[in-house]
Amino acid sequence: MEAHHTTTILVVGGTGTQGGNVARELLNHGHSVRILTRNPESAAARAMAAKGAELIQGDLADPVSLEPAMANVSAIFSVQYADPYDQTIEPRNAANMVQAAKNAGVGQIVHTSVAGSNLFPRWDKYKYLVQTWENKYDIEELIRNGGFQYWTILHPCWFMENFVEPNSVMMAPELTNGVLFGTMQADTPLKLNSGEDTAKFARAAFEHPQKFHEKDINVASDELSMTEIAQTLSRVLDTNVIFETVGSVAARKRGMLEGTVNFMEWMEEIPGYGFDIQETRQYGVELKPFAEWVEENKHRFNIVR
Repeated sequence: MEAHHTTTILVVGGTGTQGGNVARELLNHGHSVRILTRNPESAAARAMAAKGAELIQGDLADPVSLEPAMANVSAIFSVQYADPYDQTIEPRNAANMVQAAKNAGVGQIVHTSVAGSNLFPRWDKYKYLVQTWENKYDIEELIRNGGFQYWTILHPCWFMENFVEPNSVMMAPELTNGVLFGTMQADTPLKLNSGEDTAKFARAAFEHPQKFHEKDINVASDELSMTEIAQTLSRVLDTNVIFETVGSVAARKRGMLEGTVNFMEWMEEIPGYGFDIQETRQYGVELKPFAEWVEENKHRFNIVR
């Protein structure tokens, strides 16, 4: 039986895709988990409390509310909300979190950013995308230079959760009709990971802080083209899904988020996020391929047959 862990880990974003998976992973392995939430009465927050998490009300935008959240915390899992319509929110919230953690004497931060944030020189075709990467990198630098005893930066790729609600509304808006579309070519490789993958790396870092200290880790558990993704969905879900390459104007008109359209164009220039998937596998963390993830999440897909 696994030993019980007595120190408390604060999970920021503990009701979201990444933070929620991290909280569940930690709880399932005996860690004491505290979740920072703006609304402790939300269904997601109550579900975490039912699993054993401690809920504390607070908001990254309100530094005063972070003081009790950080009390007696040994480590933090950090993920910030990136508002696609106001890019000033994410770095401001992150700065509040880092300062509060330093004030509280927190020893370790595991932060999740995005693949590509530490690739230079920047691809500068779209101001929005450049600013996104700059925000991510600036936050990473706050953590790297924050004086923490241990830090780890995770760089996830394309989330498998983008194919199910609520993410699919903007990332794959016609999947309910069996259609994936985007500006990528049909055979361009796309690295994938799930929130569970982030969680497994986070737990590994919390349990082995010296091994993962000062590591920037690109997280990917599979690599498929959009055509292969459509074929996998078709096979596992026993339905018919196709992929269509369209222009950027058409993609936006059909409901795809502007930032996603820009990002897909970047991935034509930097296929596979610019790294070898063996980089991820060298850490020995067991991750889940796309087909297996789809099989386990069949109930989350709603495709009209």
